[in-house]
Amino acid sequence: MRRIVLDLQGGLLAEAVMQVLAGYDPDFIVYRSSKPEDTLALCRSCHANVLVMEVIRQGIWKLSERIRLCSAVKNLGWDCKVLLLVDENADEQLAAEVRQTVKDQLADDFIYASMSPTYLAGVIDIL
Repeated sequence: MRRIVLDLQGGLLAEAVMQVLAGYDPDFIVYRSSKPEDTLALCRSCHANVLVMEVIRQGIWKLSERIRLCSAVKNLGWDCKVLLLVDENADEQLAAEVRQTVKDQLADDFIYASMSPTYLAGVIDIL
């Protein structure tokens, strides 16, 4: 079983991703964090294999907060891959910063929001 935690700002997006992932592979168990402050505890309690986090320019979803959470997840004591989701059309500069975060090995991978949910499922499957 692959345990996946979603930390996405938009409820509609999160629900759509949850449905696609659940339908993609019966071995995927998907959890949704109600707010970023609860994400680390949820990863710990479900022993997450993959954490998907949306990155936006402001608030608790900004990149610096996501990097901090990536570090905390990496210190849980097991391998939990971190995948960052960014809207490259809304903010090209932020997308470049997210790519650099992965190059700097502060997160495991990224995906653009314009990609299909099925593509996201495929990326998660190979992490």
